[in-house]
Amino acid sequence: MVVRPFASFHPEAVPAISRANYARELKYTLLFSTTLAIVEGGVIGVLVKNAFADIVSAGRLAAIVALLGALPEGANISSFLWAGIAHGREKVKLITRLQLIVLVSILAVAAMPRTELGLYLTAGAVVAARLCIAGIVTLRAALWRANYSRFERAKSTGKFSTISVIVIALTGFLLGRLMDQRVETYRVFVPLVCLLGLLGSRSYRGIRMRGRAAAIKAEKLTDRAATFHPMAMISLLRQDRYYARFMGSMFVIGFGNLMLTAPLVITLKDRFGQGYLGGIAVTTAIPYLVMPWFIPMWARLLAKKHVVHFRTIHSWVFVLAQAIVLAAVVTKTYWLLFGSSFAMGVAMAGGTLAWNLGHLDFAPGPKAAQYMGVHVTLNGVRGIVAPFLAVGLYRLLEHWQVGAGSWVFAVSVVLCALGAIGFAALGRAMGERAHRPRE
Repeated sequence: MVVRPFASFHPEAVPAISRANYARELKYTLLFSTTLAIVEGGVIGVLVKNAFADIVSAGRLAAIVALLGALPEGANISSFLWAGIAHGREKVKLITRLQLIVLVSILAVAAMPRTELGLYLTAGAVVAARLCIAGIVTLRAALWRANYSRFERAKSTGKFSTISVIVIALTGFLLGRLMDQRVETYRVFVPLVCLLGLLGSRSYRGIRMRGRAAAIKAEKLTDRAATFHPMAMISLLRQDRYYARFMGSMFVIGFGNLMLTAPLVITLKDRFGQGYLGGIAVTTAIPYLVMPWFIPMWARLLAKKHVVHFRTIHSWVFVLAQAIVLAAVVTKTYWLLFGSSFAMGVAMAGGTLAWNLGHLDFAPGPKAAQYMGVHVTLNGVRGIVAPFLAVGLYRLLEHWQVGAGSWVFAVSVVLCALGAIGFAALGRAMGERAHRPRE
């Protein structure tokens, strides 16, 4: 019972045709995720909120926290740029170059002084890292489609996600614990994880894309300008009305979810008095440690069902998680946040799979990158707006009456519920198609 779950991660459990690529990507995921943990919204937000608390004004610091909360999703607005750059080019080589820029940017975080200028430079380094991560995510989907069959794609992506979230959770937990003891610890910790990330990037360099020549040729036969020009998004959504409605519901529920982190980081510090470890545990460590237990369950459902049917079921877990956050903050009951973190972990387990693979149920093969580009670009739009709107509303309500800021979380609950209802309506409109996944 103990060995079997881990044995399923071994390359021998993967079909021979995909085994070599799988082994290299598994090693990359294990090592590179330690680096990615540093720029996770909850981790970097808590780090900055605490480390620079006495350096700048509360309003300015809140704006930076909102920016850092916006980046994980907001940077995805650059996806069309990356799709255009990668058009007709070798994907693995471009991805590894982006990985190196990510490593250098994150390494720079450790060198920044704890001054007002250092705060802005830290934010700039995180912006650079997140933009390149968006490029990696955009291009990676094409590799997964080429290298794995549908069933193996869901299973392998689930395994990569499982490894990644465990490593990010443990890395964030360790960083929080060390910084609670001595703030300057991160100046040594960050370079160490960047070194691990470099080893992971070297492993990724050996991945081969099946059918690479044919895929590049097919891309070159399409209009490059249409691949990265923003108007291509409107054109694609007009052509595929069901995908347009799917993106609409994704936008609403995603907006609600993205309103959560930034005001929660502020609330954990200002209302519950939590430091590095307490903040990182609730926003990142607990959800990420819960995720691996539920990824296999969601992966089995996604492998058998169209993503619309999947989202119709899965979205209500986000609604539950948000509702528990609201109850915890309104009643000032800190332990309830552990319940919300658990529920959020369950929801994120399915979300990470559907986020990476869901567009493939709509996209014809040669247009996979374009569909993913639309998906992550819209994700970037809401990622830029939602955290700033949430923090602005939170501070406005707090200025009106101390404690009233808690009700910003009610807006998140309503938006998540509306998104879930939208998926259900789309499923009814699509009929049987909503139950049949694209191969």
